[in-house]
This record gives sequence, structure tokens and C-alpha cells, in this order.
Amino acid sequence: MQQQMLPAAEDLYKKENQRLRADYADATPYPWAAIALGLAALAALAWAQHRNYRRTNRVLNHGLVAATATATVVLLWLVVGHSVARAGLNDSYDHGVRSLNVLHDARIASLKARGNENLTLVARGAETKKVGAQTYDAYDYDFRTDMADLGKYLADAANLADDTSGEQPVTAAVGNMTEWKKRHTAAREQDANGNYQQALDRVIGTKDATGECFDSVDANLRTALAHEETEFKRAAGDGRDALTGLSAGAAVLAVLGAAGAVLGIGRRLSEYR
Repeated sequence: MQQQMLPAAEDLYKKENQRLRADYADATPYPWAAIALGLAALAALAWAQHRNYRRTNRVLNHGLVAATATATVVLLWLVVGHSVARAGLNDSYDHGVRSLNVLHDARIASLKARGNENLTLVARGAETKKVGAQTYDAYDYDFRTDMADLGKYLADAANLADDTSGEQPVTAAVGNMTEWKKRHTAAREQDANGNYQQALDRVIGTKDATGECFDSVDANLRTALAHEETEFKRAAGDGRDALTGLSAGAAVLAVLGAAGAVLGIGRRLSEYR
């Protein structure tokens, strides 16, 4: 668990996060090439109408006006649709992904802490770690490091929570963590005094054990994660929905615009036959 499963899970989690960031980087930029093409089409239509006016003395060509209108609608739809989609994606990152990241980090830290706490009782001082001039029980030292990380991640999660439903389980997890630390300290005192069974009962016993605190932390983190995932899906879905029908609509309008341009120019040419 400590040497293989948790490190592998954490590595997988980091790689999936990298893929997610890459997806956001691909999704958020504006389609500048398409916008430039739309502006070029409008400029060409304006030039054609101006040329037609100078040569025929007629202000409006209905076909070219229709083509200009459809091109304008497509361009506005493209810009507005992508602006709304980008806003939705940014919202899903700011109010979903960032919270999910720290909550997942908190859960990983709590799992590591629980594993190290159990191994402290199993090893019973057989594994040590020297930090500076001090020598510590290796697993208990790692437990305290994991708990410090857990506290930092929970504080970040509380700051990122933007509603009561997201804040409440995080606040509850902080309370569970505080009680966990107290019970762990009491268990370590019993272990240091040679009362191994009492220490064991305070960690994996059926009443007032640290295991209850870990279970509560894990349950509250699951609740917070479920809420933030819902927020993420809602915001990401809003961004995706902003582009609904854009491809098909743009294709239809492009065909109509092209037909209008052809009919408009064809009508003028027919006057000279």
C-alpha cells in the first residue's frame, strides 16, 4: 500500500491532471483563423457591393446584402458562442477543478497518514529517521508530515469553497482531523509507556479510536468531492452547450450566403446579356 499502490495512484492522478490541463489549453483559445476568415469574407462582400454600386449606380444588391447578413450572423455566433463557452470552461476550472485538486490531495494525504499510523504500531520503533540532530520513529514522522499536508489542503479547500454545500463537509473534515491528532497523541503516549494493547485500542479499537476520525475525514471528503464534481460538470456543460448547433448552423448559413452572392451577381450579369 505504502510503497506501490498509493505512489502509483498518485502518479496516475498527476498524469490525468496534466491531460486535463492540456485539454483546457486546447479548448479555451479563440478560433482566430475562423474569425479572420469571416472578417475576410465580410471585407470581400463589402468590396463587391461597393464595386457593384460604382459600376451600376445601384445602392443595394439584394443577393449580396443577404450574403453579408448571413456572414455577419455566422461570425457573431462564432465569437459570442466561443466567448460564452470560454467563460463556462474558466468557471468550471476556477470553481471545480481547483477545488477537486486540493480535495484529492487531501484524501491522498489522509490515506498516507492512516497507513503510517498503523505501521507505527506494527514496527514499534524498528524503523527510524534522522532529521538534523534528532532521531524519530520513521512512520510516526511521516504520519505527522502527512497530517500537516492534510491540514494545508483542507485550508485551501475551505478557501476555494464558494457555497455552503461545499464548505460544510470541509469544515467537518477539519474538526475530524483535529480530533484525530488528539487521539493519535494519546495513543503514542500509551505506546511510549509500554502499554501496547491500550495504544492499539486507541488506533483500531471499536470506540473512540483514531480509525473513527479517519473514516469521518474520508466520508466528508467524499461528500465535498461529489459536490465539487457536480459544480464542475454543470459549468463545463454550460460551456459545451454554448456551441450547440454552431457547426450545422454555420454550414447552413454559409450555403445560403453563397447562394445569395451567386444570385446577386448573376442578376447583375443577366442585365448585360
